Amino acid sequence: MLSLHKQLLRSSNFSGYTFKIASILNYSTHKRHRTSSNSPHHHHASHRINPNKTNNQTNTLRRLFQPIDVKPLITTDKLDSTSSKDSDADIGRELTGGKTLERNALLRVITDFYRRDEIKKLAADQGLDIRLFQDAYVSFRKFCIQSTVLPVDLHIVLSDIISGSGHVTDIFPYFLRHAREMFPHLSCMEDLKKISDLRDPANWYPDARAIQRKIIFHAGPTNSGKTYHALQSYMNSDSGVYCGPLKLLASEVFYKTNAAGTKCDLVTGEERRFADPEGKPANHVACTVEMTNLTTVYDVAVIDEIQMMRDPQRGWAWTRALLGIQAKEIHLCGEASTIRLIQELMVTTGDDVEVREYKRLTKLNYQERALETFDNVKPGDCFVCFSKNDIFHITRELERRGHEVAVIYGSLPPGTKLLQAQRFNDPTDSCKIMVATDAIGMGLNLSIKRIIFYSLVKPQLNEQGEKEKDAVTTSQALQIAGRAGRFASAFPDGEVTTFRRDDLPLLKEIVSRQVETIKRAGLHPTAEQIEMFAYHLPKHSLSSLIDIFVLLSQLDDSIFFMCNVEDVKFLADIIEHVPLPLRARYTFSCAPINKKMPFVCTMFLKYARQYSRSEPTTFDWLAKQISWPFEIPNTIMDLVHLEEVFDCLDLYLWLSFRFADMFPDKELVRGIQAELDQIIHAGVQNIVKLIHRASRLEDAKDVAVTTSTTEKTAEVVAAISEETKSTNSSTRTNAPQIRSIIGLEEELDIDTTNTLTTSIPDNKIEKPQEKSTIPLTMNTHKVLHSYLNALKTQAETRGHEFNETEDLIKQLIAKGLLSQRSVDKLEKQLATFNDNDKKTSKKRETTKTMTFNNTNKKNKLK
Repeated sequence: MLSLHKQLLRSSNFSGYTFKIASILNYSTHKRHRTSSNSPHHHHASHRINPNKTNNQTNTLRRLFQPIDVKPLITTDKLDSTSSKDSDADIGRELTGGKTLERNALLRVITDFYRRDEIKKLAADQGLDIRLFQDAYVSFRKFCIQSTVLPVDLHIVLSDIISGSGHVTDIFPYFLRHAREMFPHLSCMEDLKKISDLRDPANWYPDARAIQRKIIFHAGPTNSGKTYHALQSYMNSDSGVYCGPLKLLASEVFYKTNAAGTKCDLVTGEERRFADPEGKPANHVACTVEMTNLTTVYDVAVIDEIQMMRDPQRGWAWTRALLGIQAKEIHLCGEASTIRLIQELMVTTGDDVEVREYKRLTKLNYQERALETFDNVKPGDCFVCFSKNDIFHITRELERRGHEVAVIYGSLPPGTKLLQAQRFNDPTDSCKIMVATDAIGMGLNLSIKRIIFYSLVKPQLNEQGEKEKDAVTTSQALQIAGRAGRFASAFPDGEVTTFRRDDLPLLKEIVSRQVETIKRAGLHPTAEQIEMFAYHLPKHSLSSLIDIFVLLSQLDDSIFFMCNVEDVKFLADIIEHVPLPLRARYTFSCAPINKKMPFVCTMFLKYARQYSRSEPTTFDWLAKQISWPFEIPNTIMDLVHLEEVFDCLDLYLWLSFRFADMFPDKELVRGIQAELDQIIHAGVQNIVKLIHRASRLEDAKDVAVTTSTTEKTAEVVAAISEETKSTNSSTRTNAPQIRSIIGLEEELDIDTTNTLTTSIPDNKIEKPQEKSTIPLTMNTHKVLHSYLNALKTQAETRGHEFNETEDLIKQLIAKGLLSQRSVDKLEKQLATFNDNDKKTSKKRETTKTMTFNNTNKKNKLK
């Protein structure tokens, strides 16, 4: 029997543990010697590891590695003598002479096993600390006692120990096997640590390391010409890539480069636009930094706003682009505070660094007096604040005084921002004052004479993703203040002040500080790394896998930090119950949406469900979800909702470039998104009038409008709605049709050239007309016209001119702003939608007729 036991041990690969057990049977007698021999190692480690940090990590790991329940093996009574399953169930008992393991004897053996110090030591060597060891012991004891049949090898070992022919420590290999089934990480901890080793990210990009790259850092403040010089090198090169922080900036470079005669494509998370009408890729690409292609070799690359490497959410994208772009010459544009970090990073890549410093081209004066009252405003003023409440309050006060105001904040669509900027910049327009958040800090060219800080307190996110209110940093204040005055504009010299007298000394103190040196760049787990974690830990959720990765990750924290992953985890938790492949789940969870927008999060979940059911998310389905066609907003909350709908369409487009087959109607969606952009712009133009209707509210600050819907917001909006009804009872029921707002005809079929010439000025809304009862159908031309109008408007803001007597499509194609392929594809999708809609209508009519006939038959029978 003993020889059989040894053969089973060898066959189960447990011989190594048997040797270890034998070597520490007299553990207590050698305890002093073992400790002294290891003491130098422990002493050295104490200088490198913070004990408190290690303890915190261990405690967190315990919470993350939740035990998996290992159920006892239960067999049914032998009712069927022919059952092969029952006859094979007790092989262990048959091999041990038919002996049944006595419960009390089994308990004594397992309890003795648990109490031995050498077992606890051996368990600790395998990653089982005291708590894990206790959990594993309780589960193992329950398994042994409650199982009606034990695994053959374990049954034999326990039988040998009870009969006195084995040692209690022989149980350890089987106990460890059980513990590893409970805690899968025990068998792969070293692999997990290797996967999450981020100490040398430069080596992740061997192709970039094979090129001797030259790094040229253009360092300087706002309006110093640093980006201009970098773009000159980009446009004059044989091939190049521009990496910007915003879609607006990437679009601006796309238009400028093509206008300069260099063919350039546009790539963002939601859009691909080719300079070539046939869709042939150009040698130059303008993209958002997250979309940077690391597999293509370029002559010149430009990475704009390089100081964003410190951003707690998106910093990883700049780090990835800097370390991984394959370009002979890389131009970096940003703050001088980043120079030292770039030089340290380039030591790890072996690239040469050249620094070119620039000074501001125009004067910037910090005034000695605060504004104090809205009566002191003058043309060219821009109020900067950090909440929507303040935006609506300031706008209302200014319009009370007869000023027309342009409004820009972060959640507005890009097209609306451009149109608002155009109004403000146009010397012939009566709009001369702007109210904005720090969204104007980058991405828009504005003719601002004076920046007025309405407040200096801004909600900020720290590296842990926690929101906290604090005064703006020196870097943020300089970035915003620098928007005043612009070279070769109507206001070359800029001025800066505050609204409140008490804030002015603080502002001057903030901008006089030395800008804090940026010391660390962000990193982020990749999809491949998370997939490898999932391979080792298949029963963990995606959110848990990310937590474990971050906790186990090793990085050089003197130069890198782990970007905040709370948004990814939040989205992962939303779709945790949706059956998705891991790669698709991770892709969905990386979607760039604002988790504070409830409607967007709801649509995100619906998109994921559609994908999991292998049902394409069609325009027909989407139109019903977002209540298309849209209406002009009648309250502030209507506007907020439309902004969320715009983000839902953005999310659709983002997903369509990652799952093209499951989100097939991107051209259609882009068409109604352009339409919605115009509607939101019209709503922003008119929103102050809506606030005015709530005349009983003395201060617009009482209107609590945030992107997350709260009960308080609902109450206030309800109050405004009641006020609205009393002043204009027909507004809601007789809302103007969108097509009259954006210049689309009500005719079902009309020539393209005639359709496009009927547009309404941005600052005028048609009077409410009787709402016609039009079902959810559309003509092939309508969405296309909406899209073309939006393209035309955006192009005009960049200086393009159009001949109203010529075909607009041909003009857009000739200017490289539209491809014939896109037009054909959109018309094809529209035709498909119309066919489906006709089928649905026909089916509805058939059902209606059948119902009518059945009713008639019943009446006749009666």
